[in-house]
Amino acid sequence: MTCGAAAGDTALPTSAVRRIALRLFVLAALFAGAGCARAADDDERCREQIQQQPRSAIALCESAYAAAAARNDARAAEDALARRSDAELALGDYAAAAHTLDRVAVLPGANAWESQFRLARRRGMLAYRQGQIAESLTPFRAALALATAHGDARAQGQSWNDIGIALRRTGDLHGALEAFLASLQRKRAAGDEALGALLNNLGDVYRELDDADSARQRYGEALAAFEAGGRTLDAAHAREGLGLLAAEAGDSVASARLYAQAAADYARAGGAGDQLRLAALLVRAALDAGDTDAAAAQAERGAALARQLGQPEPPALVAQRARLLRVSGRLDGVRELLRAALDRAHDDRNARIDLLHELAATSEAGGDSATALKDWRAWHDADVERLKSEHDRRLEQLRVRFDVAEKERRIAALDAENRLRTLELERRAAMQRATVLAALVALLLIVAAVWRWRQRERMRRAVRAAQLADEVERYRREAAALALDRGRLQALLDNAAYAVVALDAAGSIVALNAPAAQRWALAADRTIGTDVRTLLSPDDAARFDAALDDMDECDARVALDLAGLDDATLAPLGGGSGLAVLSFAVDAAAPGGDAIALDADSVEERDVYRRALVELMLASVAAWERSTGKTRMDLASESRIWRITIDEGRLRVRALERYLSLAKLPRRPRWREVLRTVYYVLTECPLEPAEREALKGKLEQVQDAVKRRSLA
Repeated sequence: MTCGAAAGDTALPTSAVRRIALRLFVLAALFAGAGCARAADDDERCREQIQQQPRSAIALCESAYAAAAARNDARAAEDALARRSDAELALGDYAAAAHTLDRVAVLPGANAWESQFRLARRRGMLAYRQGQIAESLTPFRAALALATAHGDARAQGQSWNDIGIALRRTGDLHGALEAFLASLQRKRAAGDEALGALLNNLGDVYRELDDADSARQRYGEALAAFEAGGRTLDAAHAREGLGLLAAEAGDSVASARLYAQAAADYARAGGAGDQLRLAALLVRAALDAGDTDAAAAQAERGAALARQLGQPEPPALVAQRARLLRVSGRLDGVRELLRAALDRAHDDRNARIDLLHELAATSEAGGDSATALKDWRAWHDADVERLKSEHDRRLEQLRVRFDVAEKERRIAALDAENRLRTLELERRAAMQRATVLAALVALLLIVAAVWRWRQRERMRRAVRAAQLADEVERYRREAAALALDRGRLQALLDNAAYAVVALDAAGSIVALNAPAAQRWALAADRTIGTDVRTLLSPDDAARFDAALDDMDECDARVALDLAGLDDATLAPLGGGSGLAVLSFAVDAAAPGGDAIALDADSVEERDVYRRALVELMLASVAAWERSTGKTRMDLASESRIWRITIDEGRLRVRALERYLSLAKLPRRPRWREVLRTVYYVLTECPLEPAEREALKGKLEQVQDAVKRRSLA
């Protein structure tokens, strides 16, 4: 069976492939939907548990944040972290809440003004919750500035409301009233219909300012807004505020009616705690109206609610029950009831004052003058302490207001200072412009002078460059002149009766005669530059390298044992050329008396000549290393003047190193290789002028010594 047939037999129908792909797509969609649903569920549970179970809400909010970050939903991630901060605030962990807000500040898109606005509001709320009221105003006002700069009326309304709440806390009721009214104006302009809470805040401020009519109007507007929005619990709070207004006005019947309506709203909304708190006001209103039966019924209803909630009766309710019993003439057990409530309310100063007042009134009604006097003194001391605390609180509010005013004064002073600095900068800028205009002619003259100087400098550099180019060309010509005349050498070699090969320091063929070319069956004009090792067997190549090292060490002829090459020798070519000569016998030739003497005469070098060679070589190597950052090994490799050998697994340049020490300098130095090295460094290296001149001076010394030696 062929491969094509096998593939055709196992292929699925197109319809089956489509069904499989559709099922996979549906499964992927289900998994994605499940993930989104789980993320949405975490987000909703995080929102619901912030107040009831804040510690659990933190983990849920973090999970919602991770899901939002995974799908690159920056706004959802910001909301999740903001709710986590709310949960940490509910736990009182202000440092963690601040850290979470810092995370919000580095989210993608945090530079948008809306994100900065929301972050500034939350930082203000954090400071407010920590009791840093004056400090909270700074971020609140920063948020207002952002909203104002971008013309967002709704955001301005939110910021003015935040500022009003903070100012009310500082005791600046008039400032708070102005802020709340500004918030109301912006929110109405933005079409915001959720105004109940703001109107309720206005009612509270008007009531604290003893403006009962305005307070009643705002409470009524808040009540209508809450009822229109179906917010039963908030409507109950508004009715409670109206009831307090009626009680303060002495209308006990109206206050009782409003309290009863508020209690019914609390019951419908499931606000059992609010019902229990309101019970004391209901009993008090009934007693003020003289209806002891209604007061007794309300007191019993409050006690039953406390038992249902598993809580002790609130101190205010206990005080009103004691008042009811005292008014009814039933004094038995009242003092014990009040004493128990006092023990529970040791941290509630206002509740203790009401309880002590009722305790003293009960003692007086019982005819126990001494105990009544003692109780009245205790009540008086507690009331004095309350007044003192109230005085301290007002002083603290004044201090906070002073701090706020001082900060605002500093901000205003800084603004004024900035304006003055701006004016001063503008004045200086004008003076600078005048100075620039006045100095323009001088500047043009200076530019012209500089241009002329630069032209002269360019000419000078051009002349210098031309001189350097001539110098380099001359060095190259001299280096070329030092090279061996291959034509003459070739003619000399061709007249020899045996095979001769001229090699450079690296072992490459420089020239060879016809017998040598015939021995290896090579064309003489195509072998120049060929490494002689490639013409030898591996063992012969190793013996050749060893002989080349021996020749360099002893500077004398060395015998070679090469396969197929009889009487092979390796000798240095005289005259300081740096070349070596490989010679071997051919069929009709024998080495010995007829061999050409290629060595130059061995005249003893003078010390001054040898020292000059070493100093020139040292200076050349130093100039190479400093200007290129490379080593002498690189110099030998790139110039191809000096041979590189392997000694015990390491690369060495023994031949070059012998020219760096007077003690190691060969008996017959190859001065041509030294000069070629100097020419190479002068030509290829970016030398400093002083260093180039010094090297040229040493070169001239050696050239003079070579000339004197030649004449001698």
